[in-house]
Amino acid sequence: MKQKRKQRFFHKPLSEKKNIVSLKGESAHYLTRVLRLKSGQNLILFDGSGAEWDGQIIHATKHKVDVELLSKCLPKTESALEITLLQSISRSQRMDFVMQKATELGVKKIIPVISQNTVVRLNESNLKNKIAHWKKIIISAAEQSGRVKLPTIIKPIPFSEELLNEYKSPGSYFLDTTGDSGFSSKKISKTTIVVGPEGGFTVDEKQIAIDTGYKVVKTGPRLLRTETAPIMAISILQYLYGDFSN
Repeated sequence: MKQKRKQRFFHKPLSEKKNIVSLKGESAHYLTRVLRLKSGQNLILFDGSGAEWDGQIIHATKHKVDVELLSKCLPKTESALEITLLQSISRSQRMDFVMQKATELGVKKIIPVISQNTVVRLNESNLKNKIAHWKKIIISAAEQSGRVKLPTIIKPIPFSEELLNEYKSPGSYFLDTTGDSGFSSKKISKTTIVVGPEGGFTVDEKQIAIDTGYKVVKTGPRLLRTETAPIMAISILQYLYGDFSN
């Protein structure tokens, strides 16, 4: 009989000096009321440091679950290719989808970008909640996919030459329907992808990318949605330079 996969939970911080930790709030509710795990059952905890721990539930209520840390290991689930995704902010579900899939595909940094055609407008009153919402999606995707490090996500930044220069890497790609470049055949360890909003980038934004040294890559003969383009590009880059190739 196939062994049932252990459930994974994020909990920060974890330490070998403290062998019992407590999961509270939503994690405790999900563990006891949805998964219906009980005392004596095993799970996996990780804290984003690169390590994970086998653990055993020693006490469980709907408000708090105490877990004993049993053994520590260092799974090789993080890609050697450092991918930075500069993603123009899109409408709620589309942006959530990008956050989830980029995490599953091994992206190291996600930079939400406000470009000229961005239709979503964030203000100080909803920005904090939006970032917290994205972080929850990232954690959930990391729990599901087996990652032991969380992608870095920062406060949304306006599109600019300074932004592109800050995150420029040996392989820097600007996705656009008018592109005429391809992905480099040269082996690289760091790469940056820039993806536009639903309405695409403007001519001026494309020129800024060219002037900054980004290769403008066409995403094929079909027009891709803003949430599809990064998945396509990340998958190709992981195959060419990362851990998708054998």
